[in-house]
Amino acid sequence: MNDLLFKKAQNGDLEAFETIIKSYEKLIYNAAYRMMGNAHDAEDASQEVILKVYRSISSCNSIGAFKSWLFRVINNTCIDEIRKRKGKTSLSLDADYSDVDSHSENPLLKDETTPETEFLRNDLNKNIQLAIDKLPNDYKGIVIMRDINGLSYEDIADALEINIGTVKSRIARGRKKLREELVQMEIFGSS
Repeated sequence: MNDLLFKKAQNGDLEAFETIIKSYEKLIYNAAYRMMGNAHDAEDASQEVILKVYRSISSCNSIGAFKSWLFRVINNTCIDEIRKRKGKTSLSLDADYSDVDSHSENPLLKDETTPETEFLRNDLNKNIQLAIDKLPNDYKGIVIMRDINGLSYEDIADALEINIGTVKSRIARGRKKLREELVQMEIFGSS
């Protein structure tokens, strides 16, 4: 994305906006998928994110801040949707967790693609997603941003408008809770 395209989008140029969104739509969907826990809710949340970005892209300070700003919109939108659906949300145990991009795959299982490793990879991704779904929202979004989407501490702090110390402590607590959940699910052994 270049500065001219960004400025055009901020000034209401629909074609420029569509060009920008096309380059970020997979990232938006994958982040929403991890937050929401299933494809249907992720699609709904992704559409809501795109609408919010379209309505408020002019409030993004610069092209350099766009990715952090976008993650803030994704995180806040998903948390709002989760709160609205509390008690109504269902997680499909039959969901295909293989459509999440390669950032979420276990790097230990990437080397070989046999039916067995593909099954293990999909099963591991499904179980990790189930464990992520159980995290409190304060930890869920931040762990997804750091460990799945690879955002820096600074980018996360900008996206969530919190200080880096808070980011680091929430990541540490979120990882601890995630590990506890995975141990309880017998995915990882306790150590």
